[in-house]
Amino acid sequence: GSLWAMGDNEYGQLGDGTWTRRSTPVQVVATGVASVSAGGYHTLFVKTDGSLWAMGDNSYGQLGDGTTTYRSTPVQVATGVASVSAGYRHTLFVKTDGSLWARGDNEYGQLGVLSARNWSIGNVASVSAGYQHTLFVKTDGSLWAMGSNDSGQLGDGTWTRRSTPVQVATGVASVSAGGYHTLFVKT
Repeated sequence: GSLWAMGDNEYGQLGDGTWTRRSTPVQVVATGVASVSAGGYHTLFVKTDGSLWAMGDNSYGQLGDGTTTYRSTPVQVATGVASVSAGYRHTLFVKTDGSLWARGDNEYGQLGVLSARNWSIGNVASVSAGYQHTLFVKTDGSLWAMGSNDSGQLGDGTWTRRSTPVQVATGVASVSAGGYHTLFVKT
């Protein structure tokens, strides 16, 4: 359950309390970490107690702490969290009640609504945030997509940017959003 980090740290995204690049792993948290997600220049992790912690670039509010202050040490931003996915400048997380929450940059509609920086939708099983797009799987196995679609990464048969979620498949078990592409596994 310990968390370790290495690499670029210009924005404090390693969470070790410095802005120093690390070429070898440095321990950030000693115990209790269940999962982690690295974004463009920010990092979030979920502890075994369901608390969500964030560090790094916060220029778009992607850490979710209500500020735009960069953080070089982890700051707690939510409770009751099951999983998290950090995109380039945005973050989405699923709470234990199945609600999906979004924070950060919404220039391409990757948060799923035109102007809101904080919204939720229910019955979500998992989420994956890409560069400027997001996909999520609902508990019924349906796959939904939103955000940039310049390369067809939303999978809806168009090149149209979507600021609200559009259903693109059924019978989906998991999804992973990349920079300009998406892959998913069917049941």
